[in-house]
Amino acid sequence: MRRLLALVHREFWENKGAFRTTPLVIGGIYIVFLLMSIFTTAHFDNELYTFREAVRLLAEQPVEFRAAHAEEVMLGTSLFFTLVLAFVVFFYLLGALYDDRKDRSILFWKSLPASDALTIASKLLSAMVLAPLIFWLVFVLTQIVMGIIASVMVLSVGENPWTLFLSIVNPLRAWFTLLVSYLAASIWFLPIYGWLLLVSAFAPRIPLLFAVLPPVVFAILQIWIDFLRTFTLDSSLFGVIGEWVANSPAILTAQVHDGRGTLALGAPLTDDFDHAVTLANIFDRLFSMQMLVGLAVAAVFLTGALWLRRRATDS
Repeated sequence: MRRLLALVHREFWENKGAFRTTPLVIGGIYIVFLLMSIFTTAHFDNELYTFREAVRLLAEQPVEFRAAHAEEVMLGTSLFFTLVLAFVVFFYLLGALYDDRKDRSILFWKSLPASDALTIASKLLSAMVLAPLIFWLVFVLTQIVMGIIASVMVLSVGENPWTLFLSIVNPLRAWFTLLVSYLAASIWFLPIYGWLLLVSAFAPRIPLLFAVLPPVVFAILQIWIDFLRTFTLDSSLFGVIGEWVANSPAILTAQVHDGRGTLALGAPLTDDFDHAVTLANIFDRLFSMQMLVGLAVAAVFLTGALWLRRRATDS
């Protein structure tokens, strides 16, 4: 365990730009945009009339509406963090085993008292736990700062931020839901993570091309040749991946009920699962037959990545 943690620590320092700096930049963008909106309001109306009217209208709404709306806003602001996190993890895993071969440092790492299995486990753990946890922590800090700024603004127009939103919002529930969503999504996307590590272990160059081109070619063949379609239950690989992403436990889109939009898990394009943002619906995906199949596919890819890693050289 100590060696595994040391390897994860190494992954953090080698990729701290992607793991640490990236979410900090996103959080800074959120805060800058909030300050810009405040300064814009003050510039066009020195009395902050528009902002004061917005606060007054919000105060007239029922407490239940304000609480539900505030929680949705808190979760909704995580969408940009989530999308960027997906890109960071994608490219991190593509280079996780490829970069060691590219810069010919693989023999050095193989000479250390750490097995290839531990090396792959550390990279997988960094993608599944370390990166989401850092993004989540920065997201929480960003919301705290934005809450302080919003409270000061509400005070500046003579209203009480405590009665307006601070006392009725439960940020811990929203933050915990997002954290569980992040970790559950890491498990849900294990087949894709395993494929990326497999490609990273064997691609001679340009791993992005090897990661994308074979699935695209196979999916096109499935569309053209009906015989190949039977291997995916009459659905092309495009459809399988699309449904997998749509059923994701990550908060990605919104769904409309009775003319009112609410946040949704994945994309509400399938009926396999309930897309409402609840912990029950998140765990429902993890204990499903689809997840069991996904784990089996991930095991095959990760076994292949380990086999290739053990036979890799600096050539």
